[in-house]
Amino acid sequence: MFLQKNNTKFLKSYFMKLAFNLANIHNNMTGVNPSVGCLVCKKNKILSYGVTGIGGSPHAEYSALVNLKKNNNLDCYVSLEPCHHQGKNPPCTKAIINKKIKNLYYSETDDDPRVQGKGLEFLQNKKIKIRKIDNIYKNCFYKTYNDFNKNFLPKVYAKIATSKNYYSFIKGKPQITNTYSKKLTHILRSEINAILIGVHTHNKDNPLLNCRINGLEQLSPARFIIDPNLKINKNSKLVLSAKKIKTYIFYTNKNKNKINYLKKKNIYLIYLPFDKKNEQNCKEILVTIGLLGYKNVLIEGGYNTIRKFIDHNLIDIFYFFKNDQTISKKMSHSFKNINMILLKKFKNKNKFHQIYLKNNNLTVFKK
Repeated sequence: MFLQKNNTKFLKSYFMKLAFNLANIHNNMTGVNPSVGCLVCKKNKILSYGVTGIGGSPHAEYSALVNLKKNNNLDCYVSLEPCHHQGKNPPCTKAIINKKIKNLYYSETDDDPRVQGKGLEFLQNKKIKIRKIDNIYKNCFYKTYNDFNKNFLPKVYAKIATSKNYYSFIKGKPQITNTYSKKLTHILRSEINAILIGVHTHNKDNPLLNCRINGLEQLSPARFIIDPNLKINKNSKLVLSAKKIKTYIFYTNKNKNKINYLKKKNIYLIYLPFDKKNEQNCKEILVTIGLLGYKNVLIEGGYNTIRKFIDHNLIDIFYFFKNDQTISKKMSHSFKNINMILLKKFKNKNKFHQIYLKNNNLTVFKK
């Protein structure tokens, strides 16, 4: 009897581990939704499983239950408590009830204000037994997601690429890094919800700011430009592609003709007044991005934009790419002082590590 009880407890923990393994498959690939894993079992045998779809739809519970015939005494294991609200996807609690689930096992609670235990309470009222099972991640798998739902501040990443002597522009070359660094940058773009740059960098580089890895193009992040005076180049790649990828501009000084033109190009304009320092407030920018539902953001330049966010201590993870070329000091602004600031902020060696990418070097700084 003792062995049988222990074996049952082991299996339940094992099934929950499998649910997290499923969630991990699409982790950072589900847009603004969390990646969830779901297993449906009967008498400790797996009947079906599901994971949140790329881009956030369909939900894991729906995927696991949709083709399952109605049955009795089914157990459902989910890594995160099921949702109970109608959004782009129907509530998962409805699918759970329709398939006559008897026991629901979950591991982490969802701090989204639309959820926060409402789904569990609803299922319990429908006579479904609810049990919590600890997971191998010690409640850290959804930490970034749940932290966002408490303060609506997105997690902030930043990235720059420079030469060996810390300059970021080579005349005649649009990019300073090698193939390996470029691919890593595009993978990073596929894993975040939003990307942010200043208008000066936009007009100088004319970037698309999308993900250009085969099969991951649909994971391109929403694009935000800080442009107080609406100096954005009207015929840039970013403006002309705004119908395909959501694009936002933070502006302050009104220019009716430019506003009307940009609106016709499907660009969302966000009015943000100057603060006492006569500039757009960095934290207000992040709060606005968060309120739009974007849970993380990557800042890709330029120098002034990155420096402001560093000075306000708003960057959580910083990717510093450096190649082995030395270039003319007249070509661009030096990023050497930013490198010095980062090294000073992250004195503890456990907070940064280096990756060698052939003739490029990547240093990752983490809070």
